[in-house]
Amino acid sequence: MSQQDLPLVSIITPSYNQAGFIAETIQSVLNQDYPNIEHIVVDGGSTDGTAALLQQYSDRGERFRFVSEPDRGQSHAVNKGVAMAKGEIIGWLNSDDTYVAGAVRKAVQAFLQHPEWAMVHGNCFVINKNSRLSSSLTVSPATLQRLYESCCVCQPAAFFRKHVFQQVGGVDESLHFCMDYDLWIRIAKHYTIGYIPEHLANTRIHESSKTATQWHSVGIPEVLQTVVKHFGTISNTWMRYAAPYLRMGAFSLLRQIKANAARKHTPKVTHMNRYKDLWVPPMFTVDVEADPSSPAHLLLVRGRSSQHIPSPNEQGVNFQCSVVVNGRLVAEHQITTPSFSLEVPLDRSRLKNEVAIFSSRFVSLANQVYPMKRQVSFVAEDVLPLSLDEARLYQTVQHASRTS
Repeated sequence: MSQQDLPLVSIITPSYNQAGFIAETIQSVLNQDYPNIEHIVVDGGSTDGTAALLQQYSDRGERFRFVSEPDRGQSHAVNKGVAMAKGEIIGWLNSDDTYVAGAVRKAVQAFLQHPEWAMVHGNCFVINKNSRLSSSLTVSPATLQRLYESCCVCQPAAFFRKHVFQQVGGVDESLHFCMDYDLWIRIAKHYTIGYIPEHLANTRIHESSKTATQWHSVGIPEVLQTVVKHFGTISNTWMRYAAPYLRMGAFSLLRQIKANAARKHTPKVTHMNRYKDLWVPPMFTVDVEADPSSPAHLLLVRGRSSQHIPSPNEQGVNFQCSVVVNGRLVAEHQITTPSFSLEVPLDRSRLKNEVAIFSSRFVSLANQVYPMKRQVSFVAEDVLPLSLDEARLYQTVQHASRTS
C-alpha cells in the first residue's frame, strides 16, 4: 500500500506552558515510522517560551503546524485541534507525554484490520520528569461495563476515528480533569472499542502534572460526577477512591464540585438573606438561577440549631420548617435534632426558583458580628442548588455513607 493510500493520522497536542517537555513530545511524533502523519499543537498562549520552540518546527510543512493563542483550556484545545485536523484517525497526545516507536503504525494496522472499531487503545509506560521509566500500566480492553468500573483506557495510548469523535459531540469542555474518560464512555455507548496488547505511549507523572496536583481536589469529584451522569450509580472501584469524601459527607463532595465548576452551567444561588455568621431569619429566602442546559433540580440546606439557646416559643430544638417554592407550599419538616438537612425540590421548567423556609422556632441573638439583637432560627451551614446529575451523585453518596 503506497503512502497516498494510507489513512492520514492527525495527532492533536493541547499545550500550555510545557516548554520543558513539549520538544520531546513533538520528536516522538516525528520519529514515528508511519509515513502519513500531521501533528497539530494547540497552544493556549504560553508565556514560558513554548511558542518560540514551536516556531522551530514550522519548516516541517504539512507534517507539523501549530497555533498559539488564548483558549478556554485543555478540552477546548482538543476540540479546536480536531476541527483543524485533516486526518480520518486522531491521536490525542498531551504536551508532556510521548509515543513509543511504532505506535501510530500499530494503531493504523488495527483500524485497517478491524473496520468496525471506532477506537483502539493499548498499554502505557509511566515516566518521570526526566523521562525515566517508573512503572507500566497494563490496561484492559475497554467495554462499557469496564468503563463503569474504572477508567481502563490510558489516554495517550488511544486513537479514534474523527467521524466518531464528531458524532458523540467531541470533548465536554465543562470538564477539567476526566474529559478523556467521559469521551471513552460516550464512544463505548454506541461503538466498539478495540485493544492492542502492546505499549503505545509514555504518560508522564511529575510534580506539576494534573494527576499529581489535582487528583484529590478536582479529579475524584469530577470522576464521580461523570460516572453518576452516565450510569446513575458508582462502582465499587470508584467508591474506594471516594472513601475520604464519604467520611467527610456528601456536602463536602458537593462543595468541591461547585468550587471546580467555574465554566460549568451549574445552578447558582443569586440571592439569599442569610447573615454573614450563617444564621438565618425565621423567614429564610433563597433565589436560585440555572442555565437551560443544566436546570436546577434540588436545593440542599444543611442546618444546625443550638439546644443551648433558649427559645420563647419552643423547648430544645423541636420546631417545624415549612418550605415554599415559587409561592407554593411543597413540604413541612419537623426538626428534632441539632443538625438536619432539608431537600427542597425545585421546578426544573423554570430558570429562576424562589424558595422561602418559614421556621416556627426563633430566638433573639446578638454577637460580635451583629451587636444588635436580631431574630434568627438556625445556622444554614450549606445552601447548595443541584442539577439533576449533582442530585443523583448526592443521593448515591448519601446511600453509600449510610451503608458503609
